[in-house]
Amino acid sequence: MKVAVVGGVRSTEVLIRALVKHEFDDCAVWGYVPIDAGLVSGWCDLRAVSSELVLPFFEFRKVTDCEESLRAYDPDVLFVVGLSQIIPESMLSIAGIVNVGFHPTALPKGRGRAAIAWMILEHVSGAASFFELRDGVDDGAILVQEPFEVGIQDDAASVEAKILKAESLALDRWLPCLAAGEVHGQEQDHSQATWLGKRAPDDGWLDWSHPRKHVLALIRASAPPHPGAYTYCSSEKILILSAHLCERPEKGVPGRIVAVHGDKSFEVACGDMLLTIDRWYCESGWFPKVGMKLGYYVENEIQQLKMKVGFLERKLKELERKFL
Repeated sequence: MKVAVVGGVRSTEVLIRALVKHEFDDCAVWGYVPIDAGLVSGWCDLRAVSSELVLPFFEFRKVTDCEESLRAYDPDVLFVVGLSQIIPESMLSIAGIVNVGFHPTALPKGRGRAAIAWMILEHVSGAASFFELRDGVDDGAILVQEPFEVGIQDDAASVEAKILKAESLALDRWLPCLAAGEVHGQEQDHSQATWLGKRAPDDGWLDWSHPRKHVLALIRASAPPHPGAYTYCSSEKILILSAHLCERPEKGVPGRIVAVHGDKSFEVACGDMLLTIDRWYCESGWFPKVGMKLGYYVENEIQQLKMKVGFLERKLKELERKFL
């Protein structure tokens, strides 16, 4: 049985290793190689993995560039795992037996994008779901599904680890069936489907006026391997990488730093109580100090900008009178 794998993240690597483990000997890998790997959450160098396992490897940036080489390979099974690009309908006619997709939610719940972030924000558990890939969005018949829990303490990294473990378990259950030619999917109940919208790095902006549990959930949802939640202090951008609820029953002005500790952690007031920031990063060398304000007083900022614009307008008029 000839198997083609298209993808570019850690879940793709789990699949490749599972195929080799279950003695699928005729496999080839098409690996996504981005211009900037730092902008792709969970990106994995599949060239190195393929070399280690002695598998043919083809790199791509646009999935449509794979079509010609995939047709030449003529696979029985096409896996597309860990790729956000849309697979054109013409490519879904290549595999002789089945096209297989992967999604980390309990389909039909949670179709769409940014599943890890949404599961953390909404405290919803997921499932490693392999399904028949069709021209719709995550709507094909379920081939195998392995559930996992998302706890209130989880962040993006810990949820990703749970996904990869569940994926491995799912493949250990299902790949022997595939090897035996047993490809029987269970159609999804489309009336129960829900969808998740795309999230972007800008969606990690922290509004300190929100309750601290809401702020903490966003920090965890945006944590590495995602780009990170962020705030501003004056002109500096600070990434907030991890935090926990502060036990002191104290209120404060939202965004105001009320304490700084020797381990560089600090406490900041949210809309209700305090949040302790455990890890943070700023390129410029910014350091927290008691009394600093994170975020902006919008009306004050607008007033300062208006004053600067007024000053520049007056200077421009003076120059015009002088030289015209």
